Parts: sequence; C-alpha cells; structure tokens
Amino acid sequence: MTTDLQRVNVKLYLENEASLSADIAFRIFNRWIAETDDEVLIDVADYSHIANGPQTLLVGHESDYSLDSTDGRLGLKYGRKRPSEGDTKQRLRAALTAALTACQRLEEAPEVEGRVRFRGAELQLSVQDRLGTPNSEQSLLALREDLMTVLSQVYGNAKIELHRNEDDRQCLTLQIVVDGSFAVASMKQALAA
Repeated sequence: MTTDLQRVNVKLYLENEASLSADIAFRIFNRWIAETDDEVLIDVADYSHIANGPQTLLVGHESDYSLDSTDGRLGLKYGRKRPSEGDTKQRLRAALTAALTACQRLEEAPEVEGRVRFRGAELQLSVQDRLGTPNSEQSLLALREDLMTVLSQVYGNAKIELHRNEDDRQCLTLQIVVDGSFAVASMKQALAA
C-alpha cells in the first residue's frame, strides 16, 4: 500500500504565530528563488486573504513551501510534488530534511532578526495520494515502522505519539507529538548522522 510513497508533506508549527507575517514570508521566499541552488523555485503567491489555507506560497518545480494555516495553526509546510528516489524511509527522511532546512532558513533570515522559532516537538505529516495511500488504519500500519525509524533518528528515545486524522474525506494526515523540546538545527543534524 505505501511501497511507493510519494507526495509527502511535512508541517512544523511556529512557537509564536505573530513572529512571522505573510508579507515578511513573501519577501523571504522571493529572495530564496535567487539564492537556492539545489532546487528550482519559480514564484511566490500571496493568499493571506484566505482564513485557513496557505498564507504565502513558494512554488517550486519539485516541491512547494508555504506559510500555512490550513489546520488553524500557523507553520511552515513543505510539500513534495514530484516523484523522489529511494525507499519509504529515504523519502520520509528527505521530506523531513527539506522541511527542517526551510524552517532553519526562516529562523536565520535577517528579516526576522531571530524572532522566529519552530516547535520541533510537534509536526504534521500528510501523504497527498488518496489512491496509493488512503486515509486508513491499514495505511498507518504499513507506514508506521518506516516512519518510527526515521522519527527515532531525529528524536532518539523520546516518547513519540502518532495521531491519525480519521476523516476519510481527507488525505492520510498524522499529528506527531514528542515529549521534550527540540530545536530545528539539532533535528536536522540528527537526521544527517
């Protein structure tokens, strides 16, 4: 069922939602288009007029990034659009690494002067493939071992809880909550090890 897991989204939440506005994210994302060498980033769109959705969207060829409030909470969402290489663990690791890299870049952006921090102990993972990975307990069971292997690499022995959104009309979406406090930079470093 999840043997060809593709189109993985990862969202990390801001510690303080007021620390990053849609217009500042718009300026930062525009700068990333010229500064990013390892992927093709194309355009930035402002959707801040939408209450619960992407506020600022950075469109790329392989992936999109957004300052997102779809679930009523503001955070950075990374969404892989194109097929990626490797097995399920490698694809999960790549998606999480890309999300963490973007969060770290936002935290270090001169425009925010160190005010932006992401909550590393909570993230959302979704799979935008209802046919290949339907939102079901079976999909979660098929994905669980590989996901827990990757999460354990990031969080070590911390207690990790997975909560599936059980609304069958939605894509497979998991809220991941971890005991402790985790900085984006250290999470990224743990994944690279």
